[in-house]
Amino acid sequence: MRFLVTGGAGFIGSALVRELVAQAHDVVIYDDFSRGRRDFVPADARISFVEGDIRDRARVERAVRDHAPERVVHLAALHFIPDCNARPRDTLEINVGGTQNVLDACARQRVARVLYASSAAVYAPSDTACQELSSALGPNDVYGQSKLQGEELARRYHADTGLDVSMLRIFNAIGPRETNPHVLPHVLESLRTSDTIALGNTEAKRDYIDTRDLARAIAVIAEKARGLSVYNVGTGRAHSVADILDLLRRQLGRPLTVAVDPARLRPSDNPLLLADVTKIRTELGWTPSVTLEDAVDELIRYYGIRIGPAGA
Repeated sequence: MRFLVTGGAGFIGSALVRELVAQAHDVVIYDDFSRGRRDFVPADARISFVEGDIRDRARVERAVRDHAPERVVHLAALHFIPDCNARPRDTLEINVGGTQNVLDACARQRVARVLYASSAAVYAPSDTACQELSSALGPNDVYGQSKLQGEELARRYHADTGLDVSMLRIFNAIGPRETNPHVLPHVLESLRTSDTIALGNTEAKRDYIDTRDLARAIAVIAEKARGLSVYNVGTGRAHSVADILDLLRRQLGRPLTVAVDPARLRPSDNPLLLADVTKIRTELGWTPSVTLEDAVDELIRYYGIRIGPAGA
């Protein structure tokens, strides 16, 4: 098939493009390259680029019309929560207005299926695993609210135009080529030069999914999903930053220390954000295959982090 992937040169997008090309699909990357980079994706005749902002309605529609994709995966968004909180207007214009532009173009050009990258941030705080049909929705920041508004747009376009849309509530993605200073990239960058890491809350638990598993999940949803659907995309396992630090200590053989940085403490931080992945497993047959240990091991190599104590 031919895919158009917005944000395809970014963190998740570049992993998805690699997976799609490995499956012999053609891929058109629509990206403004504010975060993504062309060299994040391999040089391949199956890949082409359209440079553009998803806020540019005419350019989005022209890209969809000219390339006639059978699937559109909409990943482009403002993601990093501190940036979103500092730039609420931009967050809504990009994450909501941009999503409307993509959905509108796809409906007009009769794209067979759109995959919308939503987020686990749409769920209300809970001490149990999040389930697509029964868990309460209640974002506690502008990023989560923008993603929930995107879901509402997707539902409306499906109802009004018949556009088939799958909404992916993505949990905490980890892997190479991260483009935002989230906690794990910060930890790994710190470990390049020091055994001390400045962190905020290390006890909140998150569902960390490797981008290779995430890319495979998106490809399966693109192939098998029908109608209007919503899927959690995670592992069904939760780990704290403290757990990851313990794992790094074992894998690196280094005595890592945490220095509490008040600037990194969030005013509201859900104690648990965990995916119930029963739906995607039973309906589509997808299960994650990359363990947290393997994901962290790959990142150690990617960041070139020293193994063993200083002087070893």
